[in-house]
Amino acid sequence: MKHVTIAMLMMISVSLSTAYADELFDSESANKHFNAGLDLYFKKDYTNAIKEFEEAVQIDPENANAFYFMGYSYYKLKDMKKAMTVFELAYEADSKYSPVHNAPAEPSMATPENN
Repeated sequence: MKHVTIAMLMMISVSLSTAYADELFDSESANKHFNAGLDLYFKKDYTNAIKEFEEAVQIDPENANAFYFMGYSYYKLKDMKKAMTVFELAYEADSKYSPVHNAPAEPSMATPENN
């Protein structure tokens, strides 16, 4: 009985370590695509950047940074509808990407004529 218990514990341990390795691999893969997307984004290759960000969020659907930069890539391509949709996904994944928090400041009421 003691040997069966030890064997069961070893099998559970191997299963958990395999699951952790798979998660780590996925995280590394998602980061690889995200970083490739950033590189393309800063080279102004927005279409290919979007492809990399899409790969990153397929692997890690909670990758708010990938959604955020994907939104800006669509914005740079002047596809505002897709940009807004993806910005909403970034906000859903992480509230720091709140549309209110990230909105541009309102213009000052002071104008040269009022001073």
